[in-house]
Amino acid sequence: MKIQQFIKKLNNTELGKGNTHEYYVLVPSNLDIEVIFDEQNRNPLFFDKVSNKNRQNLAQLTIGRESRIKGLGPYYRENDLCAGDEIVFERRDYEGKTEFYVDLNIKQNIITFQKNSRGFEVLNLDRLISKIKDNKYYIKAYYNNKLCDVLIEFKEAFKKRADSPDTTDFYDIIVDSNSILSEFKGNEYLELEENLNFNMLKKVVVWQKYEFQL
Repeated sequence: MKIQQFIKKLNNTELGKGNTHEYYVLVPSNLDIEVIFDEQNRNPLFFDKVSNKNRQNLAQLTIGRESRIKGLGPYYRENDLCAGDEIVFERRDYEGKTEFYVDLNIKQNIITFQKNSRGFEVLNLDRLISKIKDNKYYIKAYYNNKLCDVLIEFKEAFKKRADSPDTTDFYDIIVDSNSILSEFKGNEYLELEENLNFNMLKKVVVWQKYEFQL
């Protein structure tokens, strides 16, 4: 059996929380997604591992200036997905058959940040707001394999675009007294994962592709 998986960490734009209110998975330009969704399988029947049932018309691949897996709005809303959660598309080929599966990795213990020229935007802000006090949140966390003092501090509220109806809150992240804002490029992602035994601050790998034989 040949198994191929495409795993994508979702952001607010893909989850319909941006200005366009579209629901999709953006396929990275350097990924040949057609090895999974070939011409005969643009809109396949999926077995949903979350609900344990088959799902017709769950998602379909569109190829254009950008490649997107679209039609996911009902699935996102049904599972109440947030930025930082992962969707997993899987293709299995064996004995002349092809099967498709979809699954979710829900990440309720992470706070997701995106770099902007003004600071870090928090993509699941409610999770930070519940912890913050006087516009600051202190925590011990591993960063670059070292246990550090981490301070997340509010910087300013600003409209990302002139025509934006609302302002966006931007934060700085200070590790051992030094801001790490300059360590990240524009639109790169960072996440704080909180656990009982340890916390970790790390750069986000937004997609993964695996292929293996069983």
